[in-house]
Amino acid sequence: MKKRVLAIIMAGLMAASMSSVCAYAEAEEKTEGFYIGLSNGYWGNTWRAQMVEDFETKAEEYKEQGILSDYMISNTNSDATEQLNQINAMIDSGVDAILIDAVSPTTIKSAVEKAKAKGILVVIANDPAAYEDTICVCGDNYTWQKIQAMWLMEQIEGKGDIVKITGVSGNAADTIREQANDDVLADYPDVNVLTSAPGNWSQTDAQSVMTTFLSSYDNIDAVLEQDVMAEGVIKAYENANKDIPVMTGDYTKSFFTKWAEMEDLNTIGVPYAPGNATVALEVAVRLLQGKEIDESNLVANPMDENMINTIMVAPPYVVTKEAQPDAAWMEGLENTEAISLDEAMELLKDSADTAALDGYMSDEAVDKLFK
Repeated sequence: MKKRVLAIIMAGLMAASMSSVCAYAEAEEKTEGFYIGLSNGYWGNTWRAQMVEDFETKAEEYKEQGILSDYMISNTNSDATEQLNQINAMIDSGVDAILIDAVSPTTIKSAVEKAKAKGILVVIANDPAAYEDTICVCGDNYTWQKIQAMWLMEQIEGKGDIVKITGVSGNAADTIREQANDDVLADYPDVNVLTSAPGNWSQTDAQSVMTTFLSSYDNIDAVLEQDVMAEGVIKAYENANKDIPVMTGDYTKSFFTKWAEMEDLNTIGVPYAPGNATVALEVAVRLLQGKEIDESNLVANPMDENMINTIMVAPPYVVTKEAQPDAAWMEGLENTEAISLDEAMELLKDSADTAALDGYMSDEAVDKLFK
């Protein structure tokens, strides 16, 4: 494979807060026949399986069009050493670009540097990480969690005893989401967080954690948890024969079905779209084709506010029992649609029970990210 030339276009030299924006071009102009790898650092739930499936579907489409000559996917379950080995194998195989969803934002430095030294485009996908001369394409974890925390505070009128079930400790998405929770809760001094524990984005783990909480506290007014885990929380309450309080929810078909069956369940569903992986792939392809990102579409990296290299993808929907487009948590969300539970069920009617309510950027929307 011909050696790639990495051209670094310095953006925002007039402001110290701006970082490098990378444009990648071939030594000879090339618009197709690229070889791309996806390194996925977590493989512990159906959401990640759907993310990889979304990537594969788009990659196959590109392959049929000749835009990709081939692609490769590697998965590891939060093993940083294994992920480094997998990324290094991709580099040695001669990929043109690597999309990395890192085990941790700090564990892939050596591999990123090796890839850049060989002229390989590095796109950080889904979970943010801050590395110079890379592009980060990720879901807006902060806004995603803020919506739910704001909704929960409104439901309990800003007072009461709550518990939190977090995601995978050390994961960038979990860190950002919990910062959003902390920022919202800071405005509600009458809300008491009784305890918090990781549920590892697992229904089984969340059920175990919630069971422990229920045995430890007589009164819990609300449950603030992240995605994938809501059905585990519900099972813990059902097994304890206790009424389920207001709780943040999930966005899978199985959860929406259960929600529809439980008339008294007060919850919300905000999809963190697995389809974000396809946006990262589409951005990578356009960069390899020599297109340049419009710097006005870049925001600060969630892991380093001084690095302006991130395309932030908003949640596609906010699902409540009845759609609430004028709610406070919808303010400023131009690309997010408020829909009802019935509308969400309709969107998922032909999907498997484990499927997440997904969302994708159109080709036209991705094109608008570029000059």
